Amino acid sequence: MTQIRFLNGLTTIGGNIVEFSNGDSRVIMDFGVAADLTNETIESAMAAGKLPQVPELFGEGPDTFAHEAIFISHLHIDHMGALQYLKRDIPIYLSAPSYQLYQTLIALGVEKPVANLHPLPFETPIQIGAFSVEGFASDHDEPGVMALLVSDGTRWFGHSGDVRLNGPHLDRVKKWAAAFRDKKLAMFMVEGTTFSFDSPAPVEDSAHPSVPLTEDTLQERLEEQLKAAPQLVVINPYIRNYARLQNIQATAHRAGRQMVWGKNDAAVLKTMCGVEPDFVLDEDIHLRTIQADPNHYLLQNDFDQLAQLADLPISVYLHSNGEPLGDYDPRFKQLQDWLSDHEIPLVFLSCSGHALRQDLVTLVRWIAPQIVVPWHSFHPEREAQALDEQTKAQGLLPEKDLYYDLDEPDQD
Repeated sequence: MTQIRFLNGLTTIGGNIVEFSNGDSRVIMDFGVAADLTNETIESAMAAGKLPQVPELFGEGPDTFAHEAIFISHLHIDHMGALQYLKRDIPIYLSAPSYQLYQTLIALGVEKPVANLHPLPFETPIQIGAFSVEGFASDHDEPGVMALLVSDGTRWFGHSGDVRLNGPHLDRVKKWAAAFRDKKLAMFMVEGTTFSFDSPAPVEDSAHPSVPLTEDTLQERLEEQLKAAPQLVVINPYIRNYARLQNIQATAHRAGRQMVWGKNDAAVLKTMCGVEPDFVLDEDIHLRTIQADPNHYLLQNDFDQLAQLADLPISVYLHSNGEPLGDYDPRFKQLQDWLSDHEIPLVFLSCSGHALRQDLVTLVRWIAPQIVVPWHSFHPEREAQALDEQTKAQGLLPEKDLYYDLDEPDQD
C-alpha cells in the first residue's frame, strides 16, 4: 500500500516536501528550505520544523528503504536548499538543465557540493522500486523546472512544482497537464503562492504593489528605462533565471548599451545560454571606465556589492527578482535605505514565476484530479475554497508528518 506523507511546505511559500512510500521503496519530491538555518544544527532544525522529519537521511539512525531517490522540481532554494545537509548518499534527480545549472553554481562556490546528482531527461520514466517517476518540462522563472508524475503501478499522483500560465512556455504546461489528465490522477499537489497575498501576484514591496509583468513586458519596460536614463542604469536580476539574463543583455543592445556582468552571472550566462557576456566587471572592464562613460552601460549588481555603486552616476536601480527577494527579508529594508541615502531611485522590474490565482483554478480544471492538495502558500485554505467552488476535485488540506493512504481505486 502506498502511503503519502507531507514533510513540509503546507503553510509556507516553499519548503514543500512530500514522500511516497510502499514497502521497501520511497521517493521524495523536492527537498528545500523556507526558513533561515543560520546557527541551527540538523537536530534543532528538525525540531523547529525547518528541516523535514527524515532523520535517517541526516545521519540519525538506520534507513530501512532499499529503493529510494529524491526528485527536485527545480533549482530554487525553497525546493532544493536542504540537499546540502544530507548525510546519506541517496540518488538525487533533476532535469538536465537544472543539473547543469547546479554543477555550475557549485563550481562557482554559490552552492555547496552535493553527492549523487543525476540528470533526468524529460518524459523519460525511471523506476525506483515500486514507483515510476517522470518529469515534464514546465514554465517557471528557473528554466529547467519540471512537473513530476509518480505511479505505484495502480494509481497516479502529480506534483505541479512551481508553475505559471502567463510565461513564454504555456505549451509545456498544457502538454503535461494533458498527460496528467489522461492518467486520471488520484492526487494532484498544486502550488498556491499567489493565494498568499492580497495583490494579484507576489510583490517585493507590499506597500507599493504594481501591475504584474510578463517576461516580454518586463523587457519592454527595461528598454524604456534604458532609453530614458541619462546616466548609468543598474539592474539586480536573479542568477538562476538565466533565460532572463540572456534577454537583459539583448535588450541592452537594442537600447544602445553594453552589458556589464559580475563574474558569477557572466559564467551562468555563458554556460547555460551559450552567450558571451559583453563585459565582466574587474576582468575586462573596470568601474572607472563605466564612470567615465555611464550612459553607454547597463550594470548588473548583487546586493552584497552595493558599496561599489557609491561613486557612480546612477540614474536608476532596477530590482528584477534578485536577492533580497522581498520585504520579508531584512536585507530588503537595508537595500531601500542604502539607495535612499545615496539618492538613487528604486524601480521594480519584476515578473513572477507563479501562476495567478485564476490560472491555478484553470490548471486544476485541465487536469481534473480526484483529490487536489493546495500547498506552497501562506494561505492554502484560500486556494482550497476557490478550487472547491470552481472545480469538481475533492480538496485536501493535509497535516504535516501524518501518513495518508487512499481507498482502493474503483474497478471498471
